[in-house]
Formats: sequence, structure tokens, C-alpha cells
Amino acid sequence: MGLIRGCLSNVLSRVLAVGLIGLFANGCAPDVPESQKKEVVKECNLPSDQSGTLEGRWKITPVPIAIKSGHFQQDEIEDIVKAADIWNAFYKETAGTDVIDYGGDKANPRQTSAVKPAVVCSQGILQGTQFTGQVVIFKQGTWPYQNHQAIALTTYCPTPAKPLSNIFNAVMEINYQDFFVEGKKLPDLTSIFVHEFGHMLGLEHSCDAKGKTGYPNCSDAGMPQDYFYAVMFPIIPFDVNGVGEERRALNNNDQGRGNCLYGPNALK
Repeated sequence: MGLIRGCLSNVLSRVLAVGLIGLFANGCAPDVPESQKKEVVKECNLPSDQSGTLEGRWKITPVPIAIKSGHFQQDEIEDIVKAADIWNAFYKETAGTDVIDYGGDKANPRQTSAVKPAVVCSQGILQGTQFTGQVVIFKQGTWPYQNHQAIALTTYCPTPAKPLSNIFNAVMEINYQDFFVEGKKLPDLTSIFVHEFGHMLGLEHSCDAKGKTGYPNCSDAGMPQDYFYAVMFPIIPFDVNGVGEERRALNNNDQGRGNCLYGPNALK
């Protein structure tokens, strides 16, 4: 299914991939049923079969992010901000606070000349109770990883804690070698960033291709619909023209699990 999970020491990487192997027979997902279009969920809801899908959380919010200078066009920057605001709007509703700080304003978010460290988790940006850096977003015109079905990759760094690990750094990379360029598939960039910001905040996929403990199997015919329609579903479907599906709205599964991280009833 084009889904991989890499884990090296305390470095966790999450990949959003293209839809493969006939998962979507007509190249696109069916319309979202009315039953999935619900009001904002304000409680922590972690289904037992998704018990492994919370990887950690930041001790302090909002998490500061920065866009690599010169990497993205203005319309792409607007998509990044729009995605961040989708998460911010949700948490303002449930917890009364933003969770992502992009600095400046919507038209001029924070940018940086920082380079990607050779070892991401060697440079923590959270020291004690003060942030000393930003989560940097990079456009990769040459994709440096073997999996060329991956649209994006978020690598984040947790330290063990209970009930959830503490995240202290992250890096986000977008694949502009195999996507977003002429002759290649064109995902909806806002949808991609909504998904990747979910990873950055500590949410894992709504299901997994391998049926791991604590993750429902994405191929299970009995999997609940809200897992499939979640923004954190691991596969992006494309239509016959190579245009990716828009999936920008946090559904009840995204929201319920998200509240377990930062909501008023977060896990303690």
C-alpha cells in the first residue's frame, strides 16, 4: 500500500503515501457519508484498537514552526498557513488555545535560513520550559529517501515519559521530485500539511497496513468508517487525472484522538 514506518533510536519518521494496489478501484475515495460530518468533538476518545496511535506530545504549545526561506511560492505558503489554522481552530474550540505558531501573520509567516541537521534529534529545540528554535519545513526537489511513493515525511524526536513521550524536535519534508511538478501527480497541498501537522503534534495514522498491535489494519473490511475518512488515514487517493483528493476537515476520529494529546481531557 505504499505505507512505511521507520524507527531509528529516538527518531520517528512518518510517511504519507499514494494510494496503490486497487485500494480505491476508481482512483478516488467515495463521498464522505453524512454520519461522518459531525460537530466538534470535545472529549478525549481513543478507541481500544487505536491504543498505539498516540506517539507523544509537546510539553508546551503552541509549537513554533518555520518555512525554509526560498523553498515555497506564496500560494504554497498560504496552503501551509491554512493547514496550521485548521488545527488551531479545532484546539481553540476544545482547549481555548493555538497549537501551532507560524509567527508573523497569515501572509508573512515565520521563515528561516536554517539547514536540515544531519542528525535531526541531535539538536533539540525545547530546553527546559523554553522553546529555542522552530520545526522547519523543507521542500525537497531531490527526494533523499528510497520510498518515492512518499509524498511527505515528518521526523520527530521523543523522549520517554508517561503516559506519553515528550516531543522535543521535528523536521518536515515535502517530496517535490515525484509530486507537485509537471507530469507528476498533484496532491492537494493543504490536505498534505493538515496530515503532516497531525504527525508533528503526535498523532499516528488512523490505521496501518501491517496490522500492528494498537493499530487497526487498513485492509480490514470491518474497519470503522471514521478511521477511513480521517485526515490521518495513511493513503492519499488520486483521480484519473492525477489530482489528489482534498481531505482537510478533521473528522470525529482525528478530533477525539487529538483531544487526548492537548484537549481539556488530555491523557494524564
